Amino acid sequence: MKRPMVYAIRDFPAGCGTNVPEKGFKNPRTSDVAFKNRSVNVVASPKRIGASLKEEKEEFKKPKHDHVPKPELATCSKEEPEFKISDPTPREKVLDVLRVFKQVYRQLDEDKQARRGGDSFDATARIDLKTQAVLEKMGKRVNTYKKIGHVPGIQVGDEFQYKTELRLVGLHSKTMGGIDYMKIGGVNFATSIVASEGYDYDDKFDADVVTYTGEGGNVICKGKKSEDQKMVKGNLALANSMRHKSEVRVIRGQERLDKRGRRYVYDGLYLVDIYWLEKGDSGKSLYKFKLSRIPGQPPLT
Repeated sequence: MKRPMVYAIRDFPAGCGTNVPEKGFKNPRTSDVAFKNRSVNVVASPKRIGASLKEEKEEFKKPKHDHVPKPELATCSKEEPEFKISDPTPREKVLDVLRVFKQVYRQLDEDKQARRGGDSFDATARIDLKTQAVLEKMGKRVNTYKKIGHVPGIQVGDEFQYKTELRLVGLHSKTMGGIDYMKIGGVNFATSIVASEGYDYDDKFDADVVTYTGEGGNVICKGKKSEDQKMVKGNLALANSMRHKSEVRVIRGQERLDKRGRRYVYDGLYLVDIYWLEKGDSGKSLYKFKLSRIPGQPPLT
């Protein structure tokens, strides 16, 4: 037996259930009405094809604004400027050696111990040799390596009182021999000569030409037997310089005006033109070398 169906209608209070007016609330808020009537367009950001979840997270972590570096603040340095002392020039080094030489020489000349002997020097010791030894011990010496041609810090016309000064500045290293030389590739070449007129020397100066007497044979040694000069050592070095057209420095030795010794003047660079043998006053053979001054140098004084 079927149960009969019963239909009932329930009335709801105004504003509840199905009893809701279609035109909205009595006093709607302005913002709600504006929102209801506004059309909102939502645009999704394009998604890269094949992007993984990890890449999306990394993309999300990136800052959305450009990084603006902080401006560096200017700082005021309180450090004082550094003043760099430049190294002395070759000329200044040469002049300094000569200045110290004169000071030491003067002190030794006034020192009575130097005249009475002391250490290895006797009463007749040359003060210039003692001064040379002192300066070399002090390290006051320049241009210590032999070379051909111009010597740094030396100028044409420079004047010296002693051969020891020539050695200390690197112009002529031998304090006794007149020809200085060096070996290059197994061959000796002359670097410099000290030519002197008078004083039993037979050297000649004629404008820019020098006639130089070779070394050896006891030519100027008193009390020793003279002999023929040989083509060895310094003489051979000058001959090699002629063959290879190698420059030779010439230092001119002259008697001082006060007659108290000699002075030495640097005349510049020369080339050996020719050499020959001739008989000297003693009847022995002497080598003669003719040297001509290279053009373009400062004039001789």
